[in-house]
Amino acid sequence: MFGKNHLFTYEKLDQVWDELDEICLGNYDAHPKYKKAYSAFELETNSEYNITERLTDETIDFMNRSVASDTDQPFFAWVNYQDPHPAFTCPQPYKDLFDPQSVELPKSFTNYDAEKQPIRNETWRRHSQMESCSEGNMREAIATYMGQIRLVDDNVGRMLDSLEESGEIDNTLILFFSDHGELIGDHGMTHKIPAFYDSLARIPVIIRHPDGRWAGSTFEGLTEEIDLAPTLLESLGVHIPMTMVGKSWKSDLDQGYHAGKETILCEAGGGAPTWKDPIEGLTLNAPHLPTSLGPGAMLRKGDWKISIYHDDRGELYNVKTDPDEIDNLYESDDHMSKREELTLLLTKRLLGVKVRDVGMRWPTTEGNVDVRFESLHKIATCGDKPETNPTFSPAKHLPL
Repeated sequence: MFGKNHLFTYEKLDQVWDELDEICLGNYDAHPKYKKAYSAFELETNSEYNITERLTDETIDFMNRSVASDTDQPFFAWVNYQDPHPAFTCPQPYKDLFDPQSVELPKSFTNYDAEKQPIRNETWRRHSQMESCSEGNMREAIATYMGQIRLVDDNVGRMLDSLEESGEIDNTLILFFSDHGELIGDHGMTHKIPAFYDSLARIPVIIRHPDGRWAGSTFEGLTEEIDLAPTLLESLGVHIPMTMVGKSWKSDLDQGYHAGKETILCEAGGGAPTWKDPIEGLTLNAPHLPTSLGPGAMLRKGDWKISIYHDDRGELYNVKTDPDEIDNLYESDDHMSKREELTLLLTKRLLGVKVRDVGMRWPTTEGNVDVRFESLHKIATCGDKPETNPTFSPAKHLPL
C-alpha cells in the first residue's frame, strides 16, 4: 500500500501489506500559502506535500518487481493519492493548466437558502470565511482543483503504461475510485462536511477488466461503495466473506443488466450534537472540529433523495428536476407522502446494516467473529469468550 490509510487499523498495517509507505498529509494546514479554506496556489516541487509522483514511482517499482519475481504469484497494489484534496494546490504545469476565467461556477454558489438548509452548512461557511470568497477566488480554486485531478490522471496513466510495457495490462484488473467528493463552491462551501449533496456522496468509479468485457459500458443503476469489494473479489475468483454486506455486480455487468439497487444508503457525522452556533473568532481552513459533528443518514430511491439528521434540518430533493439540490422540499406540504415513504425506507435500511442472511448459526468458516452480534462480543461475560473458543457464537451462548 502506498499513500493514505483510511481503512485499516494503523498498528496492523504491517501485517496486512508486504510493502508499505503510509503517509497522510492532512489538509496542508502548515503550508504558509494556505490562508483560507478556498486558497489556491502553486505547490513547490520540493514541498513535503508534493507526493503524487513519489507514490506512483513506488507502485510501479513494486509491480515491476512482482512481475519479475520467480514466485509466479499475483500481486495486489493499492495506491491512495492525497490529490485531489484541500488545499487547492498542485505543481506546475498543472497549476496553470486550466484557465480560471473559463470555469463555470456552480449554480448554488450563491443561489441557496440558508434557512432551509441544515444549520451545519452556515456554521461551516462562517468558520471557513466564505463571505470573503469572491467569484474570482472560487474560479481559481476550481481551476486548480482540475489541475490536481489531471495530475492524478497522468500518474494513473504512468502505471497503466508500466503494465503495458511489462505485458501485464491484460492480466490485471484495475479499479479506480474515490472515498468522497468535494463541495468546491456548491452551496457556497468548500471541502466536505457531514452532508449528502451529490458533489460529496456521488463518487467516480472505473473498472477495467483484463479481457475488456465491460469496455464502453456505463452502469446506470444505483450502487454503493460497499459493492466494490465484492465485485472485485468475484471478478478475481476469490470467495466473498459473509462479513461483507455489499453486492457483487459481476454477473449484472456480464449480462449488461444495469438496473442497480432499489435504494442506496449513506451515513456521515460524528456522534455528538451538531454545532449550530458559529464560534466567534474561530477560522478554519479545513473541516476540523466542530464541523464534522452531528450524525445523519441519506437514502436515495430513483430520482428522490432524503437526508435526515439527529438534530438538524432535513432535506428532500428530486435530483432529476433539481440536479443542483437547491429546492429543499422536506417541509413542503405537497411532498409529505414522499417524505414519509422515504423516511420509512431509510429507517429500515439503517436497521438492516448488520443483517447477514446466513441462517441461524454463524458459519465458523467465515471467521471467529459473528458480526451480527459484534457488540455482544465486546461485553459478553457468560460462557466461553471468543478469544479462547473459536466456535463461540452469541446466538448459542447468549440468551436472546
